[in-house]
Amino acid sequence: MAQKFRTLLDLCRRRGFLYQSAEIYGGLRGAYDYGPLGVELKKNILNSWWRRHVYYRDDVVGLDTSILTPHPVLKASGHVDEFTDLLVDCTLTKERFRPDKAPALTTDKNGHIPITAPDKDTALAWKKSIQEQFAPNPDQRGQNGKIVFEMVDQSQTPLELPYHGYVEPNTNSPFLTDSRPFNLMFKTFLDPIDPIDRVLKPSTVYLRPETAQGVFVNFEQVVRTMKTKPPFGIAQVGKSFRNEIRLEHGIFRTPEFEQLELEYFVAPWESKHYFKYWRKERYNWWLEHACHPENFRQRDHASDEMAHYATGCTDVEYLYPWGWGEVEGVAHRGNYDLTQHIKNTGANFEIVEETQPVFSDAVKESGEGEADLLPTELPARYVPHVVESSCGLNRAMLAYLCDAFHQVEDGKGKPPRNVLKLDPRLAPIKCAIMPLTGKSEFNSLTQKVAKSLRRKGLFTVVESQKLKIGKRYYRHDEIGTPWCITVDYQSLEDDTVTIRDRDTGNQERVHWKKVHQVIGDRLMEGEADDLLD
Repeated sequence: MAQKFRTLLDLCRRRGFLYQSAEIYGGLRGAYDYGPLGVELKKNILNSWWRRHVYYRDDVVGLDTSILTPHPVLKASGHVDEFTDLLVDCTLTKERFRPDKAPALTTDKNGHIPITAPDKDTALAWKKSIQEQFAPNPDQRGQNGKIVFEMVDQSQTPLELPYHGYVEPNTNSPFLTDSRPFNLMFKTFLDPIDPIDRVLKPSTVYLRPETAQGVFVNFEQVVRTMKTKPPFGIAQVGKSFRNEIRLEHGIFRTPEFEQLELEYFVAPWESKHYFKYWRKERYNWWLEHACHPENFRQRDHASDEMAHYATGCTDVEYLYPWGWGEVEGVAHRGNYDLTQHIKNTGANFEIVEETQPVFSDAVKESGEGEADLLPTELPARYVPHVVESSCGLNRAMLAYLCDAFHQVEDGKGKPPRNVLKLDPRLAPIKCAIMPLTGKSEFNSLTQKVAKSLRRKGLFTVVESQKLKIGKRYYRHDEIGTPWCITVDYQSLEDDTVTIRDRDTGNQERVHWKKVHQVIGDRLMEGEADDLLD
C-alpha cells in the first residue's frame, strides 16, 4: 500500500496535480501548489458540493467572509484560549511534536537505546551533545549515523533522564521537555504606521482557523437581507489556517487548507432530527463519487472526544493507505456560538415567533421532535441551534485520488499501467480530442469538435503528439480523462468520430455534431441518478 501511494504521489507531481510550493528555493514544509489538473479537480469537487447544498435547495444561501479575523471574534468563540495542542520539544533534535501521536521507546536486544540520525554529520553532532549533557559514552554505528547508548554512566550509576512514555517519532530520542500548550492560530497585526512618530500601533488579528465564525457573526444580516428563518443554512467555501506541527501524508494535513462548510440553523426542538438528516445527506454525497464506497465509513465521537458545547458529532472517514482518516465532521453545536457572540456584543440573534411553533412536516414524519423544548409562551423567542458539516477540500481531493487510482495489468510481461477512474463529474479534463496524425487535413474537424464541447463548459484538450493512438489513450487514462475522441480518415468522409470510454475501452462512432450531446447526457446520468436516490 505504501508503494502504491508513493506511485500515486509521483503521478500527481509528474502530470500536474500537485507541486511542492517554492520548489526552486528548496520548498516550503507543508505547502503545496495545485497544478493545472489539480486546480480543476479541486474546483470540480467544490462545484459538486456547492450545487448539492446551494443550487439544488431552496433553504441554503452562500457567504464569503474575510480571512482576517479580529481578536474579539475568536476570543468570544473560545479559540484564543482553547484552540491549543499539547506539544513537546526534543532537546536533541529540536523537533516539536504532539505526544498523543508519538511512539513508545524502542530498545535493541541488549537493552540499549538506538537513536537514528539522518546522516553521519548529524550523528556526530548528536553524539557530542549526548556525551556532554546526558551519557558519557554513546556509541556511534552505521554509515548514516546510528547512536546507541546505555542508561548508566561509567560508574554503573543510573542516569537521571525522565521518561515520558514516548519518544520523538522520527529518531527514537527520549530527550524531551514536558508537554506545553501551544495555540494553533496564526497571529498578525493590522494597522497603519503613524506618519509622525513612525510607530506601528498594532491591532491584533488572526488568519481564521475555520470559516464558521464568519458565518455566525453575519447571522442577523443574512436573516434580515434574505428574509429567512430556521430551518435554513449558510454555506461557505474558503481558506483556513492552522499552525499544525505534525504535517503528514502530502496534502492530508497542511497549515493552509480549504474548507467546505455548511451551518444549518434550526429550532432547538427540531435539532435532533436535522442532525440525523445531515449525517445521512453528507455521507451519501461522499459515496456518490466513490469507486469503492466500502472504503468510506461514519464514526460517531465518544463523549470525551467532543467539544464541550457539542451534543453529537460524527466523522466521515476514508481508508487511506496509512489507515482511516477524517475527511469531514458533522456536529450538533447547539446554540453555543451564537450565544457567545450575543454575550460579547449584544447582537440580536434571537428568532421571534408570534404564533405557537409546531413541528415541521419532516420532523412529524420522522418522529424526532422534542416536545419538551417547544415554547409555551408567546411571542416565542429562541436562539437557533446549529448543525454543522465541515469538509476539508484538500483531504477530499486526496481521498478521491486514492479511491480512483488503479494499476491495470495488461499482460505480456509489461508493468502495470496507471488509471485514475475518477467520477467523470470530478475528472479535470472531460474530453481529449485526438487527430489520427499530425497532418493539417484533420485540423478543421478537430477544432469544430473541440469548440462544440468547450461551448458546453467542458474542459477539452487536443492531443496531437506524434504518438500511437493507444499510447495517447493511456496517457489520458492516467490522469482520469473519461472520454477520448478520435478524428481519423473516415471522419473526413462521413463527419463521424470515435468516442472511447476510459473505464470499459468501448468505442462508438457518432456524428461530430452530436458529440457534445452524447458527452453531456453521460455526465448528467450520474447527477440524475443521485438526485433520485
